[in-house]
Amino acid sequence: MKKHSELSLVIPFYNEGNNVNILLNNLIQDLDKEKIDYQIIAVDNGSRDDTAKFIDSFCKKTDRVKKVTVKVNQGYGFGITTGLSACDGKYIGYLWGDNEIPVEATIAVFKKLKNQNLHLCKITRKRRKSSLFREVQSFFYNSMMRILFGVRSTDVNGCPKIMKNEVYKSLNIKSKDWFIDPEIMIKCKRKLYKVGEVPVISVKRREGTSNVNWKTVFEFIKNIIKCWLGVK
Repeated sequence: MKKHSELSLVIPFYNEGNNVNILLNNLIQDLDKEKIDYQIIAVDNGSRDDTAKFIDSFCKKTDRVKKVTVKVNQGYGFGITTGLSACDGKYIGYLWGDNEIPVEATIAVFKKLKNQNLHLCKITRKRRKSSLFREVQSFFYNSMMRILFGVRSTDVNGCPKIMKNEVYKSLNIKSKDWFIDPEIMIKCKRKLYKVGEVPVISVKRREGTSNVNWKTVFEFIKNIIKCWLGVK
């Protein structure tokens, strides 16, 4: 009978070749130090650089890392849900592959989730070092979520997000794009799930380029209107 992990973590990598080694090395080191029984699902989310090569290298080093390939990028959310469908852990979650969040934040989120018996736990970025565009975008997102759906968080999109496996399955997530985080938070609110947050100071990415742009903003507006109208 196959042994299931306690914690399964999905990391979607999209053209993050320069970040794969740093992130996986640091994350594995911290998880091993905490003696957590874990599984890492590294998703090559349709990358066009050498991301796949670095993931393959890690898969050869340890059976804790499993590679999932999305041949053609279909969106941030699609990469995450594809990875989550491959998870076998009692607790499952996902984090970014850009190294903007210290890996110890993942441990802190997981501990709070378990210690407080929450349905979901996530980070909330404090004093985040980001551009004016990202600051305005974040304020708009979170204000809309509070006004329209009653989701009270200063960082709806904050990751890592970790939850019980059965909680994720109950949410029936449909988003393939950047709306996956708001969809999760909205559905948790509607189901009256207990959600916790861990404050974290984010850092500016050292490698690679952000995939967040004005197209992301318009995509969010379209999706939030659909969700509010009950279409999504």
